[in-house]
Amino acid sequence: MNKNKVLVQLCIPATGASYDILLPRTLQVHQVVQLISGFFAGMEGGAYMPDDTAVLCSMEDGRIYNVNSSVEDLHLKNGSKLMLI
Repeated sequence: MNKNKVLVQLCIPATGASYDILLPRTLQVHQVVQLISGFFAGMEGGAYMPDDTAVLCSMEDGRIYNVNSSVEDLHLKNGSKLMLI
């Protein structure tokens, strides 16, 4: 596995779908949200329509991640479980 990326499980509660995705450690949360919300909006056939209020949070404790933090700052590791809501 590439040390510059982390493999996380991403859940989109609006659709009930869950995906394993690789995230570069240097990306900031707001960049992650933009990339994956745009990608999944197309994949889900309109079932998930993200807006400017979409947030990335921990699936374990519900903590909303700071948009200015990087993946590395959050200490995400392989297997971390996230939600995009």
